[in-house]
Amino acid sequence: MGKLKTTKIAEFNGCLPSPVKDACLLGTVFVHRSFLNEPEGKGLESNERLEFLGDAVLSLIISSMLFEKFPALDEGELTRMRSRLVNRRTLSGLAKELKMGKLLLLGRGEELSGGELNQTILAGVFEALVAAVFLDSGIKATAVFMQKLFEPLIDGAKCHESYFDYKPRLQEVTQRIFKSAPVYRQVGESGPSHKKVFEVEVEVNGEVLGRGAAARKKEAEQEAAKEALERLEKSGNGIDLPDGADRE
Repeated sequence: MGKLKTTKIAEFNGCLPSPVKDACLLGTVFVHRSFLNEPEGKGLESNERLEFLGDAVLSLIISSMLFEKFPALDEGELTRMRSRLVNRRTLSGLAKELKMGKLLLLGRGEELSGGELNQTILAGVFEALVAAVFLDSGIKATAVFMQKLFEPLIDGAKCHESYFDYKPRLQEVTQRIFKSAPVYRQVGESGPSHKKVFEVEVEVNGEVLGRGAAARKKEAEQEAAKEALERLEKSGNGIDLPDGADRE
């Protein structure tokens, strides 16, 4: 690990609510598997195992936060809210907010292809950080850290529930316009066994109108449905996106 990156990681650590005392553990957070193929990466461990643990820890913390904050919501509603918060888009956004991309140790190919901006890589490094804080400081300190980051997002997720209702909206639209239902197909998957990314496409009236990729098939289907709705809207069919949806 280069001296400059080590210094910057130490500066990053100093800004955390619960700095990670184990410097080796913190360094592993930023080691992408592609870096292991470089001469400088010999003998290092990638952050994949930390990603695996961080995913579970984060899911537990967010589930607990939602359980306490919304006592009137049932299991299904809580599950949907959690999926709005613990996903690649949200986690990569938090990693960007914390400026973690610049600290990543990437293989040359991954670096040249813009790996520090890759949503999957950024989401993974954020999960690895969650695991490092958990291993170093325990669940209470990790929960306090995550609460600071997720409180505003939880309020937003509650206010914009329909943002994640693309599939039922697309179903309604296609039945009304084409008298047929959308068809979803998994067309690929990538990543290690514990960190799969599923690729899904949706066909509407015999034409593929949307594609999506996510860590869960249902989330990938939502992404595909979102893209299909946007294309139908642009085609002049008078389709409106669900209330609260962004139009990125």
